[in-house]
Amino acid sequence: MLKNLKNMIKQDLAMDLGTANTLIYVQREGVVLNEPTVIAYSINNRIIEVGLTAKKYLGRTPQGIKAIRPMKDGIIEDFDAVSQLIKVFLNRAQERKGIFSPRIVICLPSNITQVEKRAVLEAAYEAGAKKIFLLEETMAAAIGAGLPIHGEEPQMVLDIGGGTTELAVIAKWSYLHSETLRVAGDEFDDAIVRWLAEEHNLVVGLTAAEIIKWDIGTVWGDEKGLDQEYNVRGKHFLRGLPVSSVITPRELRPVLERPLNAIADMIEGVFGLLSKDIRASIKASGITLTGGGALLRGIVQFLGLRTGLAFHLTTDPLTTVVQGAGQTIEVFKDYERVFIN
Repeated sequence: MLKNLKNMIKQDLAMDLGTANTLIYVQREGVVLNEPTVIAYSINNRIIEVGLTAKKYLGRTPQGIKAIRPMKDGIIEDFDAVSQLIKVFLNRAQERKGIFSPRIVICLPSNITQVEKRAVLEAAYEAGAKKIFLLEETMAAAIGAGLPIHGEEPQMVLDIGGGTTELAVIAKWSYLHSETLRVAGDEFDDAIVRWLAEEHNLVVGLTAAEIIKWDIGTVWGDEKGLDQEYNVRGKHFLRGLPVSSVITPRELRPVLERPLNAIADMIEGVFGLLSKDIRASIKASGITLTGGGALLRGIVQFLGLRTGLAFHLTTDPLTTVVQGAGQTIEVFKDYERVFIN
């Protein structure tokens, strides 16, 4: 009864506004929304679908319908679309609106510029939010993973999202170092699309490529299952006619390894910039790995072998960031110092 009364008065929210997916955490409720960051319009710019129902139109839109992903590489590409998307998602998340305006925490890439930060704030204001707090994704991930960010021992976090991969070293509530790479989950899908076109004369959309990645994609493991045949349907690159082709996980592995090698190079580069003491501490404790892209099979073993460091996958990589942001609204006073606005 007390919980219901509190909810009637005010419920704060946290949003992980990602390139691929948007998640919302509601105070005292937990994660209530996890949908693709996609919006579909009619020819006269009327919103038709948002989120999961809009994703089905990507790459296969009927005449008169336009489906877009308004975020690219963690950055707003279409301001109006993001504003509308935030408004729809916030309304979906708030079944009961409290008497007082809620606080809203929005997670953003660590390297966001002032112009981009202002664009997010304006989009949220346009969507009806009033009290907005910005939080860097890797800080939210560290909180969500339960790392002691207040302590003196440095914590290294690697967040592989849809549009960006972020690496941060955190201690005493602040960053010792952070780096952002615009290579992440989307790059795996793009690589599959390019490879199928070049090697199999097969044209597929990004949605189909994503399904292939999760169905048979792997970058580590024994020989068992690597030659299992997988049928892919699409259009012939030149003739445009429907065709199918057979691929195997073994063929696909080098395609997925290329983006991962870029991520491993970033890790090694950052690690080499750190002091001897910090490197020793991280080598002993390992690196916390999270984000949707971290769900690729074999990624922990691949990165460990490439870098010589230990990686620990969080319990639920898809929600770690929004869970951390949610923790900041549950005990707001304890985390006031981590917001960047």
